Amino acid sequence: MIQESIPLAALTSELPAAVLEATITLALATLCAALWRRTKQPYFGWWALAFSIFVLRITVIAVFIATNDRAWLFWHQVVTGWTALALLWAAVVFSHAATWKKGYWLLVAFPLLWSYIAVIRLDNFVLAAVPAVVFLSAATLWTGIVLLRHRRAETRGASTLLGWTFLLWGLHHLDYPILRARGAWSPWGYYIDILFLLAVGAGILLLVNADLASRLRVRTFELEALSRRMVRQHEEERRRLSLELHDETAQVFAAVKMQLGVVRERVEEEMAHRLDRALELVDEGMRGIRNVTNDLRPSLLDDLGLLPALRSLVADFAERRGVNVTLDAPEALPVLSDEAEVALFRALQEALSNVARHAGNAPADVEIAATGAEVILRVADHGPGFEGESSLAQLEAAGHLGLAGMRERIVALGGSVQVKSAPGAGAVIVIRIPVSEGSAV
Repeated sequence: MIQESIPLAALTSELPAAVLEATITLALATLCAALWRRTKQPYFGWWALAFSIFVLRITVIAVFIATNDRAWLFWHQVVTGWTALALLWAAVVFSHAATWKKGYWLLVAFPLLWSYIAVIRLDNFVLAAVPAVVFLSAATLWTGIVLLRHRRAETRGASTLLGWTFLLWGLHHLDYPILRARGAWSPWGYYIDILFLLAVGAGILLLVNADLASRLRVRTFELEALSRRMVRQHEEERRRLSLELHDETAQVFAAVKMQLGVVRERVEEEMAHRLDRALELVDEGMRGIRNVTNDLRPSLLDDLGLLPALRSLVADFAERRGVNVTLDAPEALPVLSDEAEVALFRALQEALSNVARHAGNAPADVEIAATGAEVILRVADHGPGFEGESSLAQLEAAGHLGLAGMRERIVALGGSVQVKSAPGAGAVIVIRIPVSEGSAV
């Protein structure tokens, strides 16, 4: 039986530190248990179990300190080994989702068997302590190595902090036969362990933050995909309505006009004047249908491409509104997907509508530019502007729903929309779409 023992005064001074360490460890176990219940991630469950065993370890050593009964020392050695193994297994499950194998039970049995030999059978302190300390330190160092070797991009910060914490903690275990077992670290060894526990807690919180960020990225990607799908379906519906109006309703109006023309040639002069008025109304209706079909799905966008459609939109707006609008555009734009072309066309359409609503007859400037990375659309008016610089969210809340639709289309393609204004200086809308996001595949 080992004859080495810790001085009674040193043992008594350890109790407050042991209680503090147990409290912090219990908080960590509770945190991990709550995370396991919330996320159903198995490694949180294993960490909760490991820290619960850690609390049991501290409780056992506290009882040993209070009673000086060597049976409690035996169980302290056993639970200490199990704590290290539980932390190691939690790291393994976290790193590469390993499954339990029967051979691992030999590792679980080692603390029990060696503690019996060390505490009950051996009389030499060094022979008893060194193998146990080497096992404890090796398990802790292995935990750190596992965490560092299997770092993933989304959890790199958390894995790095946890890995280095366990590496340093494993090295710290090696001083047990030399210092802590002889009371030299009392009670500072507990406080050092507390620092390691706090570092582990910080690593777990970083892990939670990384997990939330990963979930947010996935949800954002899903929402962007949903937004793209909705925009695509919306455009398909607009195309269908445009074709129906052009192929059916406009044809009916054309047939009515033809029949009215035939009738007009065979009626008296007074009735002919009324038919002329009816023909004018039909012409107005046909022009209205053409305007609606052009707004729904401009034929130029399908027939000639994006740049001619944008030029036509600017020219048509200037003619209809009687507004001086200048256009500065390159000779060609990068090849974009259908969604990107429609998004740019609709963005210019909405921006010009805002000019008409809020700038009156003030002139406006439209600039289209292309770099190797993005296509930029800038629409500036020389109207009264508005007070301060509002975010898109504020403008949308104020009722600018067209801007909301514009933003949804552009953001779904990885682009951005920016609105700037100042009193007396007009307003500027800048739309950017990355070429890599908008390019056709």
